[in-house]
Amino acid sequence: QELQTQVNSDPLTLEERSARLHSDKYQQRFLEFSNRVAAPLAEKYLVIVEELFERLQIAPRSIGSNMLSSFATGRYTLPWNEIIGEFQIRDDKSTQDKMIQLGFLRRYPEYFDNEEISQQLRISTLEVPFDEGLDILKSATEPDILSLDGYLSEYIGHDQIVTPILKTMNQHAANWRQTDYPGPCTFLIGPTLCGKTRLMMEMGKDVCVVHICLRSPHSIGEPKRSPLATEMLKTLRFADLEEYYVRLTTAILSVTLNFFESASTTKDRKEILQEWYTHHTSTDTNFYSDVQLELEKNRARRGNAVPELARTAQRLRSTPVLKRYSLKVLLAIDEAKALLDSLESQTNFSGEQTERLPRFHFFRRALRNVPDACGLFAILADTNISALNLDRDIIGINSSTKIEEDHTSRSFGIRARPHKVYPPIYEIRTMDRMVPDNPPKTWDDLLSPERLSKYGIPFYGVYLKLAIEDGLETNPATTVHAMARFALNKLLCPEIAGPIKITESRALALLGPTIGPIYALAANDYLQKNENVLISCIDSLTTVLSDGPIDKEVVGQIASRIIVLCATNKTAADMKTAKETLAESVRVASTSAAVIQTAEETPVDSVLADSISFPDPVPVSKFLETLTGLSPADLPLDSIDVENKRVMFWNHFMNTPFKPTTESLLECLQRGLALQCGSDQEAFDQVLPIYLKDETGAELDESNVTFCGIQVSNQQNDYEFESSQQSMNPETAQFNLKDHKNPYLALYFALQDTPPDKGNVQSGDNYRLPSHGPEDPRQASLVFYGLDSFQFISLGLRNALKRLIDLRTDLVSRHEDGTIGQEYVKDFLVAR
Repeated sequence: QELQTQVNSDPLTLEERSARLHSDKYQQRFLEFSNRVAAPLAEKYLVIVEELFERLQIAPRSIGSNMLSSFATGRYTLPWNEIIGEFQIRDDKSTQDKMIQLGFLRRYPEYFDNEEISQQLRISTLEVPFDEGLDILKSATEPDILSLDGYLSEYIGHDQIVTPILKTMNQHAANWRQTDYPGPCTFLIGPTLCGKTRLMMEMGKDVCVVHICLRSPHSIGEPKRSPLATEMLKTLRFADLEEYYVRLTTAILSVTLNFFESASTTKDRKEILQEWYTHHTSTDTNFYSDVQLELEKNRARRGNAVPELARTAQRLRSTPVLKRYSLKVLLAIDEAKALLDSLESQTNFSGEQTERLPRFHFFRRALRNVPDACGLFAILADTNISALNLDRDIIGINSSTKIEEDHTSRSFGIRARPHKVYPPIYEIRTMDRMVPDNPPKTWDDLLSPERLSKYGIPFYGVYLKLAIEDGLETNPATTVHAMARFALNKLLCPEIAGPIKITESRALALLGPTIGPIYALAANDYLQKNENVLISCIDSLTTVLSDGPIDKEVVGQIASRIIVLCATNKTAADMKTAKETLAESVRVASTSAAVIQTAEETPVDSVLADSISFPDPVPVSKFLETLTGLSPADLPLDSIDVENKRVMFWNHFMNTPFKPTTESLLECLQRGLALQCGSDQEAFDQVLPIYLKDETGAELDESNVTFCGIQVSNQQNDYEFESSQQSMNPETAQFNLKDHKNPYLALYFALQDTPPDKGNVQSGDNYRLPSHGPEDPRQASLVFYGLDSFQFISLGLRNALKRLIDLRTDLVSRHEDGTIGQEYVKDFLVAR
């Protein structure tokens, strides 16, 4: 009755409602949850809690309340049959459903509204720890794009990628000294799908690699979880973990050496290495069972385990097949995050709580016992640079020191010196490796999905190539849609199901620099269809920028990029809609009544209205119409005609320190990108490539390349635009263009200005850039006074951009941690 009264009283905030329901501990956890998810989901969660309180007759802030919260948050996991027994609801299906909703919403909010997830699947995720449940959901909902085995495709760029990294690894192995380094290991850091696993596989063709993947057992990803992951992720007392890893490493080395010592002396070295890689990664061999048996023998031996590890490691130097390089055996730990995650604190022998430490701490200490320059080295592959942000006593570096030295090591005496640490390896030069040497010759080649997918990381190009070759897809457009969905999944890290909370990381992923047309395609499509997400991204970006020194002009350029990208995306989307509408009209008009009836009974998949595809080239005329809301015929473009044959083809920006040339602008068209110029670039801040399309010929001609240059001002009372018409030209900008007669477009964005008072009538004169100096017959120019002049921008988006460009340094928040600083700042404030 008390709860019902509370629910029916005046509306309360989420925090107030939660405080009435939860104990202090679970109240704090709910607030953390509500900050992570969209507000409607937090509201939904409380509604379910209130309903379950009533059904189960649980009093607010009671033991029963804590029990329900423990289940919802996953503080304990039990089989579902035991859970419904605990709550005495075995025969109450309706309440069971509510319990499933509660636990699933709290643990996996991003998947809550995904109707593809069955009730039984939801139950299975509530019976296991969070990470395992998340992998189950990914396996069930991720686009089926990882089924093709690209690991066996031809490796391109071995000399540029593998050879230099292998050289570095050999140097590291040769330089290993127990007195100098905390352990013979380093990190391989790179974005997802950039080729870390394939790199380690390729190194296995030159040196002995023991590849151990620690992927979750429920994951569908590649490579598959290694059987040895169970041994690598053993949970023991901290006091026993280092010795355990000493014995495990000894067992792995012993089995590995037995293989190479028994190899035929007449076989080619590379053939033996290939046989080894197949042997130790296959589930059809006895490698895993041999390691298990050897580990059991080692653990059965009493006494110090280190001497046995040292003796085994010494055998590396005398093994003929392994003598060629300083690096004899590379322990390659893939998906190493599980080794880097901190374990729960434990109670030591003195009854005190220990620090929360990762297994890596003990693994590295174990490796430190191998002899100097013995040839054993370990590399841990991870997608996240946070692997390097471990506690300084664990990773061996102080955040304020260079990564090559550990000044926290406690050496004493005259020989005292800081430990060195091996720097991480991140120069995995796989970008654009799939791009053919020959550039496109025709428009069809330029717009080809197969060609565009080869830019950026190799994964998407390999996937599309294999999908077509294997006959899995006959229409590249269908494959592009699947790849874009998969790419969006990666950008959002990792879920795209249901409402999401736009974090700073997600905002930067969607709005920040992209690494290829596929990722840009995925981000652009998502933001075009979800303006609320775009607004959240801009607000998150504003928050990020407010934490550092603020350059108003840089902020203005960011806003400008968002504006022109949105305009291009909207134009392309409008063109796609019009094209599909026309195609449907033609289809209906040319189809007989009988065929229409059949078509109504059979869904037509030839045109997917919501499919993601590379957009058609955007005519400059339609781009300007989107920006201004006016027909190009009504704009003051002087003698320049911007009819439909002048087109743009780009979907993301890339920074450039160089002056654009005809060749670089043509390359921009080929890659589908626009340029963000350096701070020393005269006249223009951004350059959009334009092609003067010739209706009589399909072949590309670099003499038809020109550009749209944008100059951005984020200053109030800006008068530079009054003379900008004369300076915004390729000569002032020092562009090296082959055809100096080509027309070009110059746009001036005065983001903080208001237009001259010309009444409320929307006309082309509102965009007329004041003339200054001799007229340039090649130039068409426009000026945009403030955000209101961009007619296509909604009020919500305009307000978000306004908050961005109005960003100011907050002196008070910069000094919030110090009393003296606060008082100092107040000296500069009028009202204090």
